[in-house]
Amino acid sequence: MSHIWKDEEITSFKLLLRKITNKFDSEEEVKEAKLVAQLLTEVNAEDPEAWYFLGALNGILGEFNEAQKNLLQSLELEGNKFWNYVELANVFMKQGNFKEAIQWGYKAQECDPENVFVCHKLADLHMLDGNARKAIKVLEALLNVKSIKPEEKHETLVRIGNLYLRTQRMKKALGYLKEAQKLIPQDESLWGDIGHCLSRLGNHEDALVEFKKAADSKPSPSNLYNLGNAYLGLNQPEKSIAPLVEATRKDPGYSIAHYDLSLAFLKMKKYPEGAAAAIAALRSDPEMRLQRTNLGLGAMNNLGLCLMNLGRYKEALECFRRNKELLEPTFFNTGLTLFRMKRYEEALEYFLNALDISPDNPEFLDLVGQTYAELGKPKIGEKYLRRSIKIDPEYALSYYDLGLILAKFKTRQPEALRCFMKAIKLDPSLGWAYYSVACIHALSGNKEKALNFLKQALEKGFREKKHIDSDSDMDSLRKDKEFKEMMIKYFDRSLN
Repeated sequence: MSHIWKDEEITSFKLLLRKITNKFDSEEEVKEAKLVAQLLTEVNAEDPEAWYFLGALNGILGEFNEAQKNLLQSLELEGNKFWNYVELANVFMKQGNFKEAIQWGYKAQECDPENVFVCHKLADLHMLDGNARKAIKVLEALLNVKSIKPEEKHETLVRIGNLYLRTQRMKKALGYLKEAQKLIPQDESLWGDIGHCLSRLGNHEDALVEFKKAADSKPSPSNLYNLGNAYLGLNQPEKSIAPLVEATRKDPGYSIAHYDLSLAFLKMKKYPEGAAAAIAALRSDPEMRLQRTNLGLGAMNNLGLCLMNLGRYKEALECFRRNKELLEPTFFNTGLTLFRMKRYEEALEYFLNALDISPDNPEFLDLVGQTYAELGKPKIGEKYLRRSIKIDPEYALSYYDLGLILAKFKTRQPEALRCFMKAIKLDPSLGWAYYSVACIHALSGNKEKALNFLKQALEKGFREKKHIDSDSDMDSLRKDKEFKEMMIKYFDRSLN
């Protein structure tokens, strides 16, 4: 004899199902609940609520086709339209059918136009479908609902602000986020979001203030990273180290924080530390076989630069070659590594590839010019260097490198001298330019000027003793007392 179910028992089961459907702890718990829902549909096949529960539970378990049938059966039996529509939207969303999910979402909204949960759900679905404009439209309409509570309005303003932030409409984003901040000033998450808006609007100083407030209030890895990244944006790498180190200490797998550390150390010319940080950024995917992201490419690029500056050229070259994407920094840095290895023909190929991507880059033109000069083709090199100067008349290195080519021809040394002096005017710290001027004056017999510019070169940090010793341009100065005193002062440490 079968059990006759009492109304109180069915009601009790439904309360349990509702509780499990809204919040469950394990898949086993859901499976047990599904058995109860199936039993209820067998007890009364005309019960729309039982079919709703069975559909919702099948949706949770990933049985999407069954879930759709159950929910449509509930609707056919005149079950609650709102909740069935919401669940159907969930089921189609989980299947990746966002357009169908949106249709059911709008049906749910028709049942309860002022329901904040449904409006937020619709906005999420539009974003998944790649339509930020419609997502924003849904949320902006929600702001006009009179029944919306302050905390719901705050959440909606934050969502709109973040949507504008994601679509790069920074002024709009900033406006909505500041409105949200007025409602709940203590919401620390807004400081970071507002900081991102200000940063992308170019207001780095105010962005730093917001990121610092966020990090001081809650020193989480992400807030510390944002603070360190803000210091980098202000070209203050030395100040970025502490928050970035703390971010990586709290979250050792925080790849982008390790990447920023590598960039900060690189800017500070701390190459061993930069290499270690770049390796840490690549730790989870050292060969970039999985991530193939800007982070991976950037970290590999930074590692290569650090290794190159440490003189570990073969390892650096391998790093740059791993970046197989046609990215100009990779071409350029591979060329630069080969250039420093004196493999000029190979370097030229990479420089020309970089130049194909950015034909008006004065640095690329300068390196192409230098490389042609090293390959014994000064006329072609001169052409590229003059083009670099034409594009950027303030680029000091191109004047210097052009001077080097011209100085090899005795009749063009006056023009070379003008190029070196222009380079010095544009970049007074360019020690090699002072040295080159000293060479021209030494060759022309003007010892006083030669010694004066040699002294300035040494004062600017020029320390190429081997070059001076082997440079025939300096021969006329070697017996001079002042020249000898300079060599002792700057190179003979035992006498200092």
